[in-house]
Order: sequence, then structure tokens, then C-alpha cells
Amino acid sequence: MVTCGDLGAELPIEEVPLLQEDIIIRYQSMQTPVIVATNMLESMINHPTPRRAEVSDIAIAVRQGADAIMLSGETAHGNDTLYHFQIKEEASLEKVMKDDCNCFPLKAVNVMHTVALRNESSVQSDVAHPSQLSSHESHMGEMFAFHATTTSNTLNTPIIVFTRTGSMAILLSHYRPYTTIFAFTNEARIKQRLVLYHGVMPIYMQFSNDAEETFSRALKLLLSKGHLHEGQHVTLVQSGAQPIWREESTHHIQVRKVHG
Repeated sequence: MVTCGDLGAELPIEEVPLLQEDIIIRYQSMQTPVIVATNMLESMINHPTPRRAEVSDIAIAVRQGADAIMLSGETAHGNDTLYHFQIKEEASLEKVMKDDCNCFPLKAVNVMHTVALRNESSVQSDVAHPSQLSSHESHMGEMFAFHATTTSNTLNTPIIVFTRTGSMAILLSHYRPYTTIFAFTNEARIKQRLVLYHGVMPIYMQFSNDAEETFSRALKLLLSKGHLHEGQHVTLVQSGAQPIWREESTHHIQVRKVHG
């Protein structure tokens, strides 16, 4: 976790942006998620709109490659938080966001979300070769993640990965594909863990004994939620030391067309 406030308190302020970028790069090379945090929208504790410098801080963290950005005081003790939920406990979150101009914590979340999405959509990082990205000796999983990312970027296809341990989804995340990584897992704790990783949308689903049936259910689920459309191509990835389907190859990449 990169805590900007602590860095600014302990080090010369002109060094903070460079140190933040250096920390993000170092931990990416170790395939470890990085959170940038601490008072990123501090003015919104008491005001409904952020300062322009705060918006720039969010954008910089996203463009430097942070896996996650975090609010703290803005949502913990922002203006009117307790009062708001005491008198409107039956109101939906969507209605609150639209109607209550004094609920600054919710507005802070909305501002961060909007700024992050806008900047993510404009960032396309170069795909590093496994030997450049990893501080460990390159292995088969890294090579497959690299080639799956290259395939996805070339064909502009979302990636669908099936994983019990989360390892392949994590490798794919650190190669920063341009499109979403839909990570299907049958382990609830793995789903929770994968939420933190850049570009990964974890989805809990029980796997059947038949690979094709599981692939089909996953595609139908994504279609029903509007994440895919009929006729679109996707990149399917299965890899790891513990293959889900023993009769299948341990390392597997496919490009498929989605049918309704």
C-alpha cells in the first residue's frame, strides 16, 4: 500500500510522485497488487466537489498502474454520514446518489469511480516480455499469460479464465491486457481475493466435470449480464499446476465466437 500522506510527512514533497511510481513498478515486477491510498479526496469530507489537484492525483495513480485506489476519511467521517443513514435507511443507494446533495461520502466514491474509469479507458500499456516483468525465472504459466494477453490485445477480445487458485488470473492482470479479464472460480475466497487485481472481474460459478459444458455456461452468463454480445470473439484460458479438467491439457488457449 502506497500511503501518500505518510510519504509526504516523512520525505520531501517533491519526491512523493516519483517514489509512488517507483513503488508501483517494483511491486508490479513481483506480481503483487498495489493500493494507492490516504486522503485522495480529502476536501470532500466537508465539500460536495473535489479540488482539481485531487482529481489529478487519482488519474496519476491509475495511469501509473495501481491495482486499486482507496478512500479513507472521506467515507469514514464525511459530512452528514450518520444522519443521512438514520433518516433514509430505506432509500436505495441509487436514489441517495441522485437526490441527497449533502451525502458527500457517497459523492466521493462516485467521483473516484468516474475519474478512474475515464483514465483506465485511455491507458494502453506495452506488454512486457515475461523475463522483463517477473523477478523470478520465467515459467510456463507466465508464457501462457503473455501469449494470451498478446492474443487478446491483437484481436481486441475479452479474456475468460477458469481458475481454482487464482494464479492465472493474477498473471494475466500483471500483463495489463487492454480488455476485461473475466475470472471464473468455484472458490469463494479466491473470488474475494481477485477483486483487488487490475482489470479482473471475478465471478463465482461451480465447475462441472465437463469442460465444454462449463465453457458454455460461462459464456451464457456473460451474455445474460450484457458483458458480451452475440458474434463477439473471446479468448479462453485454462492453465496451472492444478488443472480443472484432468483430461484436458494443463495449458490451453482458445479463441471462440460467442453464440446465443
